[in-house]
Amino acid sequence: MKFKTVLLAATVVALAAAQSHAQEAVPQQLLKLVQAYTEAQRDFEPSKIDAIVTRDFYEVSPLGEVDPREKVLGFYLPANKREAPTMEVSEPSIQMHGNTGTILVKLSGTVAVPNAEKRSFAFRAGYVAVNEGGKWKLASAQYTGIRPPKPQ
Repeated sequence: MKFKTVLLAATVVALAAAQSHAQEAVPQQLLKLVQAYTEAQRDFEPSKIDAIVTRDFYEVSPLGEVDPREKVLGFYLPANKREAPTMEVSEPSIQMHGNTGTILVKLSGTVAVPNAEKRSFAFRAGYVAVNEGGKWKLASAQYTGIRPPKPQ
């Protein structure tokens, strides 16, 4: 009887650990999805963006413009490619709500300004991800500029 109790307890602990690991894996998947989206934007790869976003995806730019999926894909056509800064994705905050996740990150980079030194910039980005048939995709993105600190 003691052996069965110990075996049952060990099984419960193992299942709980496996479930906990699975729950931890989803936030990491969502962070990787955001990183892949950011890289596809930087590299002007609309086919990669297409694979990452839902059919009804939209993006709200830092200027408040709402761009539907088709406009986003068109903007990132290779013919429109220009030098883009490497974006650092940091400060992630991820929340799960069933088959939906929200991801908040800080995107920061440096851009060359003509006749000036390089300029650093940062955005706070919010994404909504949904699980479509076992695969996570981005349903929306919104960017808000972060003001640089005032000189003292």
